[in-house]
Amino acid sequence: MPIVPEWYISESCWSQLVRKMPIPCVDTIVYKYDNVLLGWRTISPYRNVWALIGGRMRYGESFADTSIRNCLESSLTIHKPTYVGLFPVKFPKGRHDLTICMAAKYKSGTPKPTRELSRYVWAGRSDLAKLRPIGANYLKMLRKWWKLEKP
Repeated sequence: MPIVPEWYISESCWSQLVRKMPIPCVDTIVYKYDNVLLGWRTISPYRNVWALIGGRMRYGESFADTSIRNCLESSLTIHKPTYVGLFPVKFPKGRHDLTICMAAKYKSGTPKPTRELSRYVWAGRSDLAKLRPIGANYLKMLRKWWKLEKP
C-alpha cells in the first residue's frame, strides 16, 4: 500500500474544493541577465502553452517558501524571491485561482521535466513573439515584472 503524504486529499474532495473556493497558487519568474525561464505546460489548465514554474501553496507555506519549493521540484535553486503581484484567474469550467507572482534570480541547477512542465527555454522579451502560445496570465505577470524591474 502506497504511503499518502499528509497534505494529500482525495479527488472527490479536491473537486468539491475547486468548485467552491479559489485555490492559492504561486508562479515564479526565474531570471538570469535579461532572460526568463519558461516551461512547456502539459496539464490543465493552461495545457500546451509556455508557462512559468508554479504550483499550489501548501498549508503553512509563505509565498516565498512555495516559490522555492516549486523551483526545487524542477531542480533549480533561486535567490530570495520577491513579490510581483496578485493575479486572479477564472477558468471557463468555473475553477477560480488566486495566483501570487514572485520573481527570483536564478542561482543554480538545470531545469528537469516535472508532472506539469515537459521542457524549458530561457527567453528574452524579444523572444516571446516566437514562443507562442504563452498563457495569458503568465504574459500579464511578465509585463508587470518588466515594468517594475526594467531589466
